[in-house]
Amino acid sequence: MTRKFKIDKIDKINRNLTTQAQAIYQSWFVNFEPWGGVMPGDWHVDKLGSFIEIKRGGSPRPIQDYLSDTGYRWLKISDVTNIESPFILEIKEHIKESGIKKTVLLKQGSLVLSNSATPGIPKILDVDSCIHDGWLYFPQSLLSKEYLFLLFKNIRNELVALGNGSVFTNLKTDILRQFETFMPKSNVLADFQNIIEPLFGTMKNLARENQRLTALRDALLPRLMSGELDVSSLDI
Repeated sequence: MTRKFKIDKIDKINRNLTTQAQAIYQSWFVNFEPWGGVMPGDWHVDKLGSFIEIKRGGSPRPIQDYLSDTGYRWLKISDVTNIESPFILEIKEHIKESGIKKTVLLKQGSLVLSNSATPGIPKILDVDSCIHDGWLYFPQSLLSKEYLFLLFKNIRNELVALGNGSVFTNLKTDILRQFETFMPKSNVLADFQNIIEPLFGTMKNLARENQRLTALRDALLPRLMSGELDVSSLDI
């Protein structure tokens, strides 16, 4: 199996797993299929800000003075716009240590949500990274990051509609805090988590494998093209 074929196959599997996760969320928490199509009456309905703490990243300015080839990773919106995976494994830019007091450093496993440029994109960090004020993050939550990821994917169009002006340019924290949703009972959340968490774990491992294969391919391809590596004797 060629590396490109394997990379494409892993991408296809991950897309399928993402679709499965979203379908399960839709079935349970949009269509309420396990409860006969009706939301249980004992679920707590409230504003999203009652269930999660919502904060905004920060940026040292002028940012050009803090960019560096090494240091703390610096997550940009452009790092995620073309990534289908829920996970962020690679971040291109860095900022100097001197900028750390003016931004927010998040640990691996943190959920972020874009609030500008291309707003409403949820991602889960698989590396530590600083985030600027074009990102929202959630230091405290009664809901798992997997549940929130799927919730944000599901309500993105509604959030866009609540944006300022005719063109949606910014997802203010108050828009998210005031968004009405519900809190399922703890046993329902636990059952859902037992189903969803292994799917996300598999997606993360596959994304890591694809990152490794892509890096290996990119390292070998120039040597193959230049003739430095001779594969003429291989039986392929």
